[in-house]
Amino acid sequence: MCGAVSGGALAIGLLYGQDNADEVGIKTEEFMRRFTELNGAVRCNDLTGLDMSSEEGAREYDARNLYEKTCNGVVSSAVQLLLEDWGDN
Repeated sequence: MCGAVSGGALAIGLLYGQDNADEVGIKTEEFMRRFTELNGAVRCNDLTGLDMSSEEGAREYDARNLYEKTCNGVVSSAVQLLLEDWGDN
């Protein structure tokens, strides 16, 4: 799972709290759906096209500068989604 998605889900959980578990689930599913619409996937392997759990994948990630080319945009889109929908709470 992409760290931006995990972080977004954590932020939603913190915002709505454990007393509203159903709402947290609904909001998290909506966040993940919209994230997927914008970015095509929620998993690092799918977003980067690499097996991020392997040494080869990690080396290729660095060699192709995917932090700058992919991850920065993905993180920005996650933050934007959170701010658009839940920034006023």
